[in-house]
Amino acid sequence: MKKVYVGMAAVIEKDNQILILKRSAERDFEPEMWETVTGRLEADESPVRGVEREAEEEVGLKVKVQYPLDIGFFYRGSKDFPMVFISFYCKYIEGEVNISWEHSEYKWISLDEAIDLADLQHFHVMFKNLKELKKRLPDDFIFEFSSFSQS
Repeated sequence: MKKVYVGMAAVIEKDNQILILKRSAERDFEPEMWETVTGRLEADESPVRGVEREAEEEVGLKVKVQYPLDIGFFYRGSKDFPMVFISFYCKYIEGEVNISWEHSEYKWISLDEAIDLADLQHFHVMFKNLKELKKRLPDDFIFEFSSFSQS
């Protein structure tokens, strides 16, 4: 049976700006491309906890997941690495951006800039979804996620 990985993305907003990061030249997949905080789900971890962990590990920020933005599927480099991808809108809670070896630089940009930036084309659907959801949902809306546990 083939293994399928679960990847996550965090669209982190602080003061009406979105955090984007440039992948370091040493990365094995899409080096020097711009992205949001991304990572893989660990065993026995919920997607919400996973994206909060990735934000802490990759950039040193504490965030609160508000709601999902997009779910998709792609092959990460080859057919040997199938990945389901879930992206979330997250509000900044606290911390200062402190990038790890995984990234070479970061910027805070507006949502409209993120939608228009060609370097972020893989993320345009989630940015567009966020823009539409922000028009329709109250600022304090938080999506309720299911919590399943093993008996």
